Amino acid sequence: MNLPHPSSFAMRSARFSRVIMALAWTLMVAETGLRAQESAQQQHLEITGSHELHLIYDFSFTWPVGGDSTAVFKLPIPPNTGSQQIERFSSSLKGTTVTDEGNPPHRILTATLHHERGDSRRVDWRIEITGQFQTRQLVAGPPTSTVPIVPPASGEFLASTESINWDTDSFQTWLDSSGLRRHAGESPVQYGQRVYTYFKANGRYDYPPSTAWNAAAVCHRLHTDCGGFSLVFVAACRANKIPARLLVGQCFKAKKGPDGSVELTGERQTHVIAEFFDPQIGWIPEDISSTFLKMPGYPDLNFFGRDPGYFFAWHFDADFHFDLPRKANAHVQWIQNPSLWFSENADEANDTVSHHWTVETLK
Repeated sequence: MNLPHPSSFAMRSARFSRVIMALAWTLMVAETGLRAQESAQQQHLEITGSHELHLIYDFSFTWPVGGDSTAVFKLPIPPNTGSQQIERFSSSLKGTTVTDEGNPPHRILTATLHHERGDSRRVDWRIEITGQFQTRQLVAGPPTSTVPIVPPASGEFLASTESINWDTDSFQTWLDSSGLRRHAGESPVQYGQRVYTYFKANGRYDYPPSTAWNAAAVCHRLHTDCGGFSLVFVAACRANKIPARLLVGQCFKAKKGPDGSVELTGERQTHVIAEFFDPQIGWIPEDISSTFLKMPGYPDLNFFGRDPGYFFAWHFDADFHFDLPRKANAHVQWIQNPSLWFSENADEANDTVSHHWTVETLK
């Protein structure tokens, strides 16, 4: 039997060791590169500021002469959102709070008012809300906070509705023609950025919009307002299995301070924005209308993944159905101010309605 020379074993062993070491080094470099790539792609919402606001809403009207008039008020109890955390809520008009059958359900404060002969004709209604409002910004890198991300419930914020009607043939055709089907491996935040960029290139702010306020009607021209853009954005996300929602409420106007900061002025306007959910990031804000309108907040006017902290939401989504004095199961798309609906013989009361907001920064 011829046995290999001992030196050949040593040579083979050395070559084998070098191969193993080279392979290990290659795997280590690949893994390091992958981690670096993932780190570079990873994003999170950084809280850049927080302030506590006390919001006071005063509403009044005068009943018509006579009596036997009726009014129904409906008021959503404001929810907690990505940047809004409600601490206290009160209404001087008392009613019952019920939860509707929406998806998601809304908590609605409801009261029916009657005016009889001899009753005081003037009605004053005050609502007070205190809450924390954060300014947030989408930035690169892993999050520094350990606050857990709470996902929506299964199937929540994905439905096609009367206003967010993404399952219609018209909206599906637009998704194809605009190239806004979600790509394989595309994360929710990447998809949301692509929709926002498409809006910026192809949209135009118009008020009042020339189409009805529903996603299928708005999407083909994209000449619309904050409500229309938010409906289309939410519908596009939901059609691609990304949870998304409208935030309907008030934008408190602001101005730039001497140091470049944003200061609230006390004025306000009704406004609608959108949020969508990425499981690695949480609820991400989107507000293309503020970009078009050049709202104060960011020098580059990029309101994707940025929340300046001066928006107050009354409720999520749209499409309420209420029994009102003149119509049963009436469709109310959204509520941007507390609303009263009068019986037929109280039409004159609408001419006396007054609204006033006061915004106070507590800290």
